[in-house]
Amino acid sequence: MQAPASIDALISRLKLRHLRLVVALSELGSLARVAVQFHVSPAAISKTLAEVEEIAGVELFERGRRGMHPTEVGQEVIRCATFVGAQLMQMAEFVQSTREGTRGRLTIAYRTISVQPLLAQAVCEFRQANPLVSVNVTEGAVGDLIEQITEGELDLLFAYKDPRFERSELLSTPVVDGQRLVIVASRSHPLLRSPKVSAEELTQQQWLLPALGSRLQHHLEASFQAHDLMPPALGIRTSDIPMTVYVLGNADFLAVLPVRIAAQLVSAGVARTLRFNLASRVEPVVAVRNAVLRPRRSTVAFIDFILRRAMDTGVLTSDARLDPADVASRRT
Repeated sequence: MQAPASIDALISRLKLRHLRLVVALSELGSLARVAVQFHVSPAAISKTLAEVEEIAGVELFERGRRGMHPTEVGQEVIRCATFVGAQLMQMAEFVQSTREGTRGRLTIAYRTISVQPLLAQAVCEFRQANPLVSVNVTEGAVGDLIEQITEGELDLLFAYKDPRFERSELLSTPVVDGQRLVIVASRSHPLLRSPKVSAEELTQQQWLLPALGSRLQHHLEASFQAHDLMPPALGIRTSDIPMTVYVLGNADFLAVLPVRIAAQLVSAGVARTLRFNLASRVEPVVAVRNAVLRPRRSTVAFIDFILRRAMDTGVLTSDARLDPADVASRRT
């Protein structure tokens, strides 16, 4: 392997195909698999990898019987190559959308039921107004979704305000105000006939318990611990709204919900609010996005769209639209 080139020479010699190759190798782990993906021979892939490592002056991958694994230098090259690829994709989509109108893709995820009704309405109306935008709603753990945002794979994450979002590479925009939590019961639940319900009585009931690790679970447990009681443990654990609606409509269960979600179930005749003060509130819901990459035109359009819906429906009391000047000032 030749002596490594200077920084200027290295930059001038590296090509986009080199960067695409190292990213593909990190994902697929073998020359043969990458060759199939790129529709070329394994020999051509091997030659391109040799070019990259000759330019870098160091090995980027360790070869073994179980595949190829990036070296320490290779890991950093892959990280940077992934970022560059995301920026190039953003640039291409921006140029195309400028030429042809709002189009491209929009990938979003949400981690709270507090935003579910607003998000569902906004996605439907946004897609109708922007038929050339492909909308994808994905799932995952918060930590994984944060990484997808930093790598440019995920455009927006809707979740309760969280210390993990306080990073320089992330921006958060409030979309739903914080709200108090209430207990709802099936319409025929016997506790609805009680003039006063005690916390101890509640622990003996069947519940639709919030998902493990969720903010609702945390607040429900804290509310009962304030009464020196173990939190409810009987029932079904789910944060799925359709499941909640079905169970409340067919059996005597209790559930803890943000007050606006509860009001919708009461209005639909599915449940009634129980007379018990949990004395607990959930945090505001924020839209989290990448602070380094220039946002896609579709992302900017959707944030503006959902914020207008949030203001119109009263779930957000202060206007916090994405300011283009703010975006420009944060670009690198």
